[in-house]
Amino acid sequence: MKEDTFSEKILRVLKEGVTQYGSATALAKAAGVSNANLSRWINKIQSPRMSEISPLLDVLKINITKPDAEASRDVCFVNAKVVPAGQYATPPVAEDYIAAPMVGEVGAGPGYLPEDEVKSWFLAYKNLPAIRHRRNLIAVEIGPTSTSMQPTLNPGDIVLVDRDDRDVTKPGHMMLVLDPDDGSGMIKRVSVTERKDDFQVTYYSDNGSKWPPMIYSLKQDFCDDWDKAIVGRVIWAWADVREK
Repeated sequence: MKEDTFSEKILRVLKEGVTQYGSATALAKAAGVSNANLSRWINKIQSPRMSEISPLLDVLKINITKPDAEASRDVCFVNAKVVPAGQYATPPVAEDYIAAPMVGEVGAGPGYLPEDEVKSWFLAYKNLPAIRHRRNLIAVEIGPTSTSMQPTLNPGDIVLVDRDDRDVTKPGHMMLVLDPDDGSGMIKRVSVTERKDDFQVTYYSDNGSKWPPMIYSLKQDFCDDWDKAIVGRVIWAWADVREK
């Protein structure tokens, strides 16, 4: 039998909790969480963060450890010799490539960033200047209705993100960022201004006429924690040209 993914385990636990308490409202009240959020999680409209569901797990006396998002992997090419024409061809040099896990979609507004499970693996050429010497990479796809970064990025495009590069001291870098309300992922440019005992964090879009800047306080909106605001820097992008 196929083992449940992390998100499937969470969904099963929440549904069992609703049955145990008689209703989603009763469970949400017992755990002190929003009934609307619980409903969205159960109906798979939105993926919860561990910090959001921890009160529910505490009430249900359940202990689930979230696996770390997988880092990039080295690759190995195998010459299968399926067609005679390729019998003298040598496979690519494996050391020149790296496989980055693709973890889901991101949106123009609240998107989907399920780092609890890898959807697929994306092959990247390590010797590109933008990628060279980087290891902690993930790939994410721009959601089908996401237009905030047009014309730079379009729905269906795939971006490669370096989670070790979160330097926002120079404004204008394109970053994978998190929405402070629901923790969903977005691709935005970032500008940071130091304030007294705080930082003003501004997310802004290339399609600025339709998507105005989003201004936050690091202390008030992200609990003074950069990890809750910035995932990493976009270092490469592949364009979806199927509709072009």
